[in-house]
Amino acid sequence: MKDKKTLYLLPSDKLGGKEMIKAEIWHEILYDNTKSVVLERDFEGQKIRWNPTFWDFSRYYGFQPQVHQPYRPQTKGKVESGIKYVKRFLRGKVFVSLEHLNQCLLDWLLRKADYRVHGTTHRRPIEMFEEEKELLLSHWGKPPYIIQDRVIRHVAKDCLVSFQTNRYSVPHRFVGKQVEVQSDNDFIRIYHQGELIALHPRLEGKYQVRSERAHYQGIFNHRQPESRFYLAQNGQEEVEVRDLAFYERLVEGGSR
Repeated sequence: MKDKKTLYLLPSDKLGGKEMIKAEIWHEILYDNTKSVVLERDFEGQKIRWNPTFWDFSRYYGFQPQVHQPYRPQTKGKVESGIKYVKRFLRGKVFVSLEHLNQCLLDWLLRKADYRVHGTTHRRPIEMFEEEKELLLSHWGKPPYIIQDRVIRHVAKDCLVSFQTNRYSVPHRFVGKQVEVQSDNDFIRIYHQGELIALHPRLEGKYQVRSERAHYQGIFNHRQPESRFYLAQNGQEEVEVRDLAFYERLVEGGSR
């Protein structure tokens, strides 16, 4: 491999209404020590705590990220030189929409960026790509990685987890537990210690409840608290305690 720090991205296609990525990626890619990549590392630079979202992104596309050594500007320059090249293209231009920007970038890529003689390699990038593409990880047609919202929540005694004004049910055995809520445009995924415990279609409105009948099976064996309200442990919010009729409606109705 002549250059293990190259990422080749080609114009994307639309397939079935979803944007598909066309990319060829090296097995290793060099990054700067930015917080979007690295959250923390020791002084010697040996132990690295990766940004979990970025690490998940690298696993999705199957490459190994590397970061330059601290206080070595000659390495950092290699990472940033490509960014400066793109910034020079953008400087002074006005774009009326994201689609307009993408089209201008594509035209620039096809007219100039891929065909100029590179100052370091003294070769045209498009020629090097044709020679080296067999060595790269292929992701032709792979759906783009979706960056999800991730928040930590506690499960209330009514088996519901609050997220962006709506509430979603989880199995009753997780009452009082801390869970992670992940969301995209279509679904809400709720995890406990890395295990997916609930999957719901995302509610579009506000102050709604999405529940599953199975999540409440067996809950009637538990004793109902005597007081109307309780203050949850470990800093949880004050949550109203429902009577058993509420759970019966959830089990019978599924969602509301």
